[in-house]
Amino acid sequence: MSAEYTVKYYTHNTYDESVREAFFSFLIIPCQDETQTVRSLSFENSLQAEVFHHHNPFGFEVTSLRTAQNFTEFEFQMTATVEKSPVYLPTGSRLLSVEEEQSLLARHDFYIDHHLYLATSPYTQIKDELYGRLLFRKENQPVFDYLLQLNTFIYQMLRFDPEPTHVHTTVSEVIELGRGVCQDYTHLFIGVARLNKIPCRYISGYLNQGLSLSGTAVMHAWAEAYIPGHGWQGFDPTNNLLADINYIKAAHGADYSDCSPIRGMLRTNGAHRTSYGVEIIPNQMAESAQ
Repeated sequence: MSAEYTVKYYTHNTYDESVREAFFSFLIIPCQDETQTVRSLSFENSLQAEVFHHHNPFGFEVTSLRTAQNFTEFEFQMTATVEKSPVYLPTGSRLLSVEEEQSLLARHDFYIDHHLYLATSPYTQIKDELYGRLLFRKENQPVFDYLLQLNTFIYQMLRFDPEPTHVHTTVSEVIELGRGVCQDYTHLFIGVARLNKIPCRYISGYLNQGLSLSGTAVMHAWAEAYIPGHGWQGFDPTNNLLADINYIKAAHGADYSDCSPIRGMLRTNGAHRTSYGVEIIPNQMAESAQ
């Protein structure tokens, strides 16, 4: 059964010195795919600057604005209405046998097609000496069964804690810490899946706030792994869940560096502070339908 949400993203920046020129880019719009449709979209900003749109290298819509007026404070808000349709799990006759999965994952043309999501990166590369702490796929274990096990393994391996990590924390540092936020859980899931030759990508988006789950107060991160015979399936190791109708995707990439929600270039001499948050509101029509 479908559901509909109002998604609000807002940010508030303050600057110690006057900003003389600025350029901001936001990768925050819910994307259109086979499980979600954007019904409405609007933007507001305190500078009254005109916004314009373009696509990033992965095809996701980026919202940008530029201003040459002086300011010391900047507020920005996006409001979107999104309809989500059911997400079908990789079960039943659509799945391949273990032998067929192994054959596909070992093919050279498959690697070429998915190399971006099989290669390591500074965020997802795991030191060799940490391999003994990880969960590897057993011989003849189906890919989906293994990834379900990995999702639970990482959920139990880490403790959700926003204090010790930041946007530049690597997955090896997270393993040593044993703590982190959704970005860290996701990079660890991606790093281990790729060690097992399974294509895996980073997802940035929103999570229904009515479920009392970790990561709902801000933009959430989870992973999508490629299941042979099925396609991409979302896994949320932060909450030990599969991505379903409560997950609203904005963008994907190889890791966080492809999905940063906000980027900017400023002409100013002072420091700045940024605060942001999200609201995910189930619409009344969706609630009554459920």
